[in-house]
Amino acid sequence: MPFSKINITLTAAQLTAIQTAITALKAPANLPAQFNLTKDERTGLSNINNSRYPYVQRAVKNHAVANPGLVSGFAGTLAEATNDFSFFDQMENFIGQLKQIVEIYEDTQQVAGSEAYVWTRELYRNAKAAAENQVPGADAVVDDLAPMFEKASGADAPPAATTTPPAP
Repeated sequence: MPFSKINITLTAAQLTAIQTAITALKAPANLPAQFNLTKDERTGLSNINNSRYPYVQRAVKNHAVANPGLVSGFAGTLAEATNDFSFFDQMENFIGQLKQIVEIYEDTQQVAGSEAYVWTRELYRNAKAAAENQVPGADAVVDDLAPMFEKASGADAPPAATTTPPAP
C-alpha cells in the first residue's frame, strides 16, 4: 500500500529563510530580556495562569493606581509591575503563534518520519524474502536492519516475509 503525503525536501533558500527567521526571533535586539530557567525554576517560580490573570490585571491596572499607598516598592514599583504585565500580554500572543508553528513543524516532521519508517519496514520485509531466496546482498540489509525490528512489536513490527520458491 504505497502512499505519500509529503515527498518533499526544503530548498536551500527555504532552509535559509527559516533559519534566518529563527535567528531573528532569538536575537537580543528583538527580545532584550531572555531567560533560560531550570526545570526547578519553572515549577517553583510564581506565575500568572488563567485563573490568576484577572486578579493580577485588576491589581496592576486598578488597585495600585487607586491606592498608591499600598505599593511598598519591596516587589518593585507600579511602573515596573505595569511593564511586566504589559510584557506578559505582549508575549502571550507570540507564544500562542509560536506554539502553533512548532505544532505544524512537529506534525509535518512526524508525517515524513512515518513515511520513511513505513518505507523502511517494506524494504526490510522485501530483504527478508530476498534473503530466504538467496538474493546476493539481501542478508547484509536484513542483518543491518534486524535490531530495530527485533525490538518492535504490534503495529511497528514489519509484516512477515513471504517466501517464494527459487526460480527453476
